[in-house]
Amino acid sequence: IPEKQFNMLPWVGVIILSMTLAAGGLLFFQLYAVKVFGQKTIESIRLDLYQHIQGLSISFFEGQRTGELMSRLARDVEIVGELLSANLIAILIDSFAFIVVFIYILVSNWLLAIMIALTWPLIIYILQFSQKRLQKIYQSVNDQADLISNHLQDTISNIKIIKSFGNEQYEINRFTEFSRNYREENLKATRFWSIFVPIINTLNELGNLLTLVFGAWGVMVSHLTIGELAALLTYVTLLNKPINRFNGLVNIIQRSGVSAKRIFQILDTKIEVKEKENAINLTSIQGNLKFEGMEFAYHNNQSVIRNFNLDIQPGMSVALVGSSGAGKSTIAKIAARFYDPQKGRVLLDGHDLQDISLSSLRSHIGIVPQETLLLYGTVKENIAYGKLDATDQEIEAAAKAANAHDFIIGFPDGYQSIIGEQGVKLSGGQRQRIAIARVLLKNPQIVILDEATSALDSESEQLIQESIKQLFKGRTSLVIAHRLSTIADVDLIVVLEKGEIVETGTHTELIAQGGRYAYLYELQFVKSGN
Repeated sequence: IPEKQFNMLPWVGVIILSMTLAAGGLLFFQLYAVKVFGQKTIESIRLDLYQHIQGLSISFFEGQRTGELMSRLARDVEIVGELLSANLIAILIDSFAFIVVFIYILVSNWLLAIMIALTWPLIIYILQFSQKRLQKIYQSVNDQADLISNHLQDTISNIKIIKSFGNEQYEINRFTEFSRNYREENLKATRFWSIFVPIINTLNELGNLLTLVFGAWGVMVSHLTIGELAALLTYVTLLNKPINRFNGLVNIIQRSGVSAKRIFQILDTKIEVKEKENAINLTSIQGNLKFEGMEFAYHNNQSVIRNFNLDIQPGMSVALVGSSGAGKSTIAKIAARFYDPQKGRVLLDGHDLQDISLSSLRSHIGIVPQETLLLYGTVKENIAYGKLDATDQEIEAAAKAANAHDFIIGFPDGYQSIIGEQGVKLSGGQRQRIAIARVLLKNPQIVILDEATSALDSESEQLIQESIKQLFKGRTSLVIAHRLSTIADVDLIVVLEKGEIVETGTHTELIAQGGRYAYLYELQFVKSGN
């Protein structure tokens, strides 16, 4: 305030207050903007990863643990997001400040700048060593986290098995071991980091000491004034701040790097069943399914399907029969293009399946899998999964056709009843009928039933067989069942042995031949007294 002009004090106060408020506003904006950026980054990474996982082929999921995938979608994405939000901005700001300050020191006194940088090569070497070591440690940390996630998923999903065998304490002991190993690996990283940071800081301070000694010598020989030395030491202090902060971030950077690698391992996974860029969309089909010289092997092992030729005409019902491992379910998966054959091709109405868009192909196929798959939610939601825009009347009609309506309305909440995970609150027969109702609602032209009635009691099976007969009318149907009572009325039975067709014909014809089918039939019905 010039010459005791105290009347300016209020204005100075206003200016200081305004600057303080402005700084507070900028700080709020910075913190909020960083948080928004971080959350959007995490959301974007997780969405990209989830979309890629949804597009991967069935073979990928058959070789993966669910808990591990959940760990990468949740834990790894959060760790990478932590680096890419607040810490990334801090790294950018510190890097900019470091470059500006060092350039100023270099221009002001290049000898002093050399003194400051003398210990940097050793620091860089130690950083490279620590990087390799920390990566191994954090890879082990992530492996232990996967074991915990897998164990939780397995034990919670199979809690009935655990309790039925009385193995609760056994699983608790396993979880305790996994948790202990996870803790030890984290502490191993902490111990290493606790040793590493002081070493870096000591080397950095050693460089500062050399700078001080050199600067003092410069003052003594009149190369520097005390004021110049004080100014340069101030800039050295400013230079140390980003270096020290970066040392604290190296741990986070290495941890994020390992998690990012795990994420990219999935993102880099090739999609085996690819859709062509010019794939065609079939708005309607007749349902002619033709297999020509098809051969297939899992992961280039011994062939599961050999020289498979079959022409299924529209509206025809065909059953695949054979002992376990004969290739029946594999053929069904290839028909839905969950896999592509290594040799030969599959045609739908004369079009190679690989020329048809996946969404178009699967919109015309309804599948009742060997294991009944239901989602957590209501009965209505599970049936409506076959047609997301279905009306209540359509859902009820599908349930009636599958003989599911009567037991559904017997629930306290009817169609709004929660069925639990995988339909745990339902019996096996009830789950099966809801799965069939879902396909009936979809109303596809091609139906694939893989062991569709294996979980039903005799009464339920009889009811559903009537529903299936209605479902088969006018549709191409492919049935896979070990219970030969479910296929006596189909148009054609194809008997498989080691992936090859050994017999074809109707039930009556094959019984008369006295071959493989007759042998299987005798095993199931004659020896069981049926």
